Amino acid sequence: MVLFKRMALFVAAFMLASCAGTSTSRSTSADTQNQQQTEHQHQIKVAPTPPQATSATADKIQTELSQYDDVWQRIAHQISIKVPDNADIRAQRKFYKRHQKFLDQVSKRAEPFLYHIVLELEKRNMPVELALLPIVESAFNPLAQAGAPAGLWQMVPQTARNFGLKRNEWYDGRKDPIASTAATLDYLQYLYQMLGQDWLNAVAGYNSGEGTIEKAIKRNKKAGKPIDFWSLNLPRKSTIYMPKWLALIDMVKHPDQHGVRWAFIANKPKIGFAKLPGSVDMAQAAHLAGLSLTELRQLNPAFRRANTAPGGPYVLVLPVDKLSQFENNSKQLPLQKAPQSASYTVKSGDSLGSIAKRHQTTVAALKRANQLTSDQLKTGQKLSLPGFADVPQHISKNPVRKSRSYEVKTGDNLWDLSRQFKVDLIELAKLNKLSEKSALKPGQKIQIPTMTSATTNKKSKTNSRSYTVQTGDSLDKIARKHKVKIADLILWNQLQINSKLQPGQKLKISGV
Repeated sequence: MVLFKRMALFVAAFMLASCAGTSTSRSTSADTQNQQQTEHQHQIKVAPTPPQATSATADKIQTELSQYDDVWQRIAHQISIKVPDNADIRAQRKFYKRHQKFLDQVSKRAEPFLYHIVLELEKRNMPVELALLPIVESAFNPLAQAGAPAGLWQMVPQTARNFGLKRNEWYDGRKDPIASTAATLDYLQYLYQMLGQDWLNAVAGYNSGEGTIEKAIKRNKKAGKPIDFWSLNLPRKSTIYMPKWLALIDMVKHPDQHGVRWAFIANKPKIGFAKLPGSVDMAQAAHLAGLSLTELRQLNPAFRRANTAPGGPYVLVLPVDKLSQFENNSKQLPLQKAPQSASYTVKSGDSLGSIAKRHQTTVAALKRANQLTSDQLKTGQKLSLPGFADVPQHISKNPVRKSRSYEVKTGDNLWDLSRQFKVDLIELAKLNKLSEKSALKPGQKIQIPTMTSATTNKKSKTNSRSYTVQTGDSLDKIARKHKVKIADLILWNQLQINSKLQPGQKLKISGV
């Protein structure tokens, strides 16, 4: 595949050129956290940014940064990306200013993870402004999911696979705040090298697909024009994301000037890491750490079941002040027996319902994993066991798979199209009876998969401007249903992250 050849070239470039994006030199020690979670057959290894400062200089910088009481101040001190004063950015600043409660809720959600993210960016000598992207992507909700993208960074499945994140019935690395941060920073470094060594280009490529930005760069090069983000001629759908992020950068750097406040987050570690030699019961682990199960799951949302994933070792994220207690008590934590396989052989008397209940999944997930069109089973039949979180919970009946036609343009490839349309690469290739590496020809017609629900109310369309809340709805369900970000849904309706919805309540499903 062309993509992987490009990646190989850029990996080589990483070893020769620095990821220079900030005016301040920072510590560049290699990031080794969670290496056990990043092995995958599709993994793309990105070399760390070469050091740009002596160890003594780096230590001095870290000492200076540690003097700040608040992590928002630490970020503000290092901001180097220049934010222009244009109409789109002014509109976003005004919008955030009118929604101070949203910013307060974001700070509360970000508190366990923001310091860690900032430190990882500093180690890689990347702009600390990138730590604000999860506000735009997910409102710092690690469980956020709007269609295929998921987690703090809203990574799509194919990107997650390419950058080493595991995703199975036990664990979804996209919802692991620590592992997904490492993978996202790898991806952003790759995009930075690929897209003209311009961080704005990298962020635009992260959101809208690298192919769109790469084509615009090629056009400018051919015309002898600059290739920085502001010089590129990009479609509006590829740039509407940027003013939100740039407005946040400006407001973190100048909160008083823009009339906003950022709730205090201490400029010190909030979380620590305990190694697990194998699968453990989450409730028992929480008890031994002195936490509620809810508190432990909020820090470790990637684990999908009552036990952590089989195998190991894995890392359990804990409040830093609970680490010692857990480590002292961890000998009391028995390891859970790993399942022999991720499949099940149907026995006499089995039904999809009984099998789903026994394996903590759903009938819909079982049918999708095994491509079943009916509920009939045969004794001896082999079934794959999916994770219960693989199917959006708001779909109560069999999903209906549809597709739309797309005419291939010059330069298109399956990878870029999967990013552009936010679909899984393997699924896209399978639908069109192609391999993942198949070359596409201009003018060729291919099908782009879409998912709808057989129970969807016909009056409620994705592009509608309002939605009436139904019994059992939540912000997450509504965001996924209409393929919008939870952060935007909260802003459009002046809600809080944990707002309770009432049946009959009207919500805006479009920008203001």
